[in-house]
Amino acid sequence: MLNTRPATISDLSFLAQIMYEASLPPHNHSFWDEMLEGSQTSALDFLAAALTARASNWGNVEDFIVAEIAGEPVAAAAGYQPNFEDYRPLKVSEISAIAKELGWSHPIEVEVRRRYTQLFSDNPRPVFLHPQAPWIIESVAVLPDARGQGVGKTLLRSLLEAGRDQDQSHAGIMIINGNERARKTYESLGFKPYQTFHADYFREQFGVEFSGITKFGLCLSSELE
Repeated sequence: MLNTRPATISDLSFLAQIMYEASLPPHNHSFWDEMLEGSQTSALDFLAAALTARASNWGNVEDFIVAEIAGEPVAAAAGYQPNFEDYRPLKVSEISAIAKELGWSHPIEVEVRRRYTQLFSDNPRPVFLHPQAPWIIESVAVLPDARGQGVGKTLLRSLLEAGRDQDQSHAGIMIINGNERARKTYESLGFKPYQTFHADYFREQFGVEFSGITKFGLCLSSELE
């Protein structure tokens, strides 16, 4: 039986796994691995420390909903009101708290901070991450063995209902261009493309090769299909 429930602190390790899984498609590569290279820290340990330190702008533990099959967690995603002072995934001010959780030396902390701002801009409000709605859904992932069973749609419906319960007018979600599985799922629930930043934008603005992102929006006053 498939059901959903709010996440609790006991889900910490699972949520770190979900955040990592969500960062992989469509290139099967995570920016967290790139950022942490040479730090002797796994992405899972880093993400668990970030949740512990409440350093995430893209959802803390209480913002997640977990989907379970027969009592086993198989998927999760976060729904939250965005931080309009800093659109990036982490609060830079809390990287020191993450470093303390992980026992990093000062040079490692400085290097990871440098890589983070290089990846996501030293501007806390980069245009390409500007929230397109007052209710954002992020870190959506279903474990590989549970895919193809409608888990993702059930999870997203729960998050959209959570937004409605908070009287949010619209929901936003984002994909990395090329993640067609996610695009089809989101569009089947009524999400419409809102804004796309193509590869040329990232090449010209940041000098990096990246496929780009597409943001989607959904009016929460409309009925789900």
